[in-house]
Amino acid sequence: MEPVYAERIKIRKSKLYLTLASSGSLAGTQVYLEKKAPGFSEKKNRLLPFRHISRSEKSISVVLDTSEMETDKADWEVVVYDGENREENPGLEPQSRSLFPVILSGKVRALLILGSYQIKKGAYILFPMGSTGHRLILRCRRQTKYDGQSTRIKEFLAYGIYRVLRPFWKRKRIWIVYEKYCISAQDNGFYFFRYCMERLGKEDRNRIFFILDRDSAQWNKVEKYRKNVIPFMSFRHILYMLAASLYVASDSRVHGYLWQPKPNLISREINRHDIYFLQHGVLALKRVEDLFGKEGACPVTYFTASSRYEQQIIVQNFGYEPENVPVVGLARWDVLENRARPDAKKILVMPTWRSWLEDLCDEDFCKSDYYRRYASLMRNQKLISCLKENKAELIFYIHPKLRRFMKNFEAESSQVKLIPFGERPLNELLMECSMMVTDYSSACWDVYYQEKPVVFYQFDLKLYMETNGSYIDMEKELFGQRCTEEQELVEKLEEYIRDEFLEKEVYAAMRSSYFAYRDHYNCERTYAYIAGKGY
Repeated sequence: MEPVYAERIKIRKSKLYLTLASSGSLAGTQVYLEKKAPGFSEKKNRLLPFRHISRSEKSISVVLDTSEMETDKADWEVVVYDGENREENPGLEPQSRSLFPVILSGKVRALLILGSYQIKKGAYILFPMGSTGHRLILRCRRQTKYDGQSTRIKEFLAYGIYRVLRPFWKRKRIWIVYEKYCISAQDNGFYFFRYCMERLGKEDRNRIFFILDRDSAQWNKVEKYRKNVIPFMSFRHILYMLAASLYVASDSRVHGYLWQPKPNLISREINRHDIYFLQHGVLALKRVEDLFGKEGACPVTYFTASSRYEQQIIVQNFGYEPENVPVVGLARWDVLENRARPDAKKILVMPTWRSWLEDLCDEDFCKSDYYRRYASLMRNQKLISCLKENKAELIFYIHPKLRRFMKNFEAESSQVKLIPFGERPLNELLMECSMMVTDYSSACWDVYYQEKPVVFYQFDLKLYMETNGSYIDMEKELFGQRCTEEQELVEKLEEYIRDEFLEKEVYAAMRSSYFAYRDHYNCERTYAYIAGKGY
């Protein structure tokens, strides 16, 4: 089928009107919305049909009443079903192989950026936008305080000033530092920024800025650097994101601005900037080249590595040249120290999330193997007795995506504590713990760095490998003992408690292969590398 383009788009109250055109025949075609939400159940109706208004050989006009759509966070792609490829039975559901994307024309892309196209549905908004390859999607998400006209005005004004004074901004050589969603100051981004503020000369220091939301729990933490801290979504933030010569961040470019924004001038410019990727943690336990690879959804310019081993993973799997993957170490490790105390024995349990649990209701989540395994662990009487006898604690750190299921987890013993994401800085928990239990979390590298034992509880490895994959052999290359059953895990924990959390020699011997440096100069090496690139 020839490409189909969206040539006109209009919104009236709850109705979305489209005019589609193609150089090929559109006779017999049907237009649908196809839901693209992660974890969306195949048992639900994934397709919503548009109603035809008019049709010619190469053009069709359609309308969809969005009041018929369920309201939840999701992306819906506009697709055309080629009726000429249908099976003999005309009542059959369209097959995915027969569905073709609708591409936004240049004119419509400009209109979406310059205009305001949205449908309000309670606390949610629906708006058309372009995804990969300018494919037309309808995004549904919660409305935020930044969806109003005031943000639009700031964006246009900042863009105009940037374009007019572009040579001036280029001479300033601004660096913008931030972390995930610009809501935290506790990861590699903040520690690199702090190094710059405390160790660099005034001239270099004055061109480096950190972006943080005023509502962040860490806002007071950065107050002493306030001249170099820019409030999230202030006019200065928008202008400096355009004017910067480099972003230095622990996440991708899109985390430096509004999350899932409506079409705008700013996001397009942000995606053209160079970025030095500080990373969250060591790459090994989860494949992410589809996201951060050179040909992925969020490519970067420079990619931090902590060892030659990790650099090889990045070069071989992500497509970057070795010279753009400096082995410098993670910035936050400069402040990492073992604060575990013999009189405060803490076992940190930190499971990762599972993509296949997205969009589950409470009832279905409580039926999942994931929930049943960890809920059972927290109630294990043999473990609780051992914890009481040795005055130890099991600290269960709740992943941010588990927050809405928090009420389903109950600590029946005072020896078991639940800590939601954000309640305490993660790096403090990592330094204070005596050991860690995880499945696939990259935070385990911080614990291993401190010469503390790590036990991997991987009861769903087969499904995890099919869904996420790994860069290392989970059977042979892990730096801690691996358990698949609760009884086995409890026995290992009892053993470590009895041995005062002494790390096994076999795993200690592997450390030199996984870390190139274990000093306090990671930020210094990072800065030297970036400066050496001329930024």
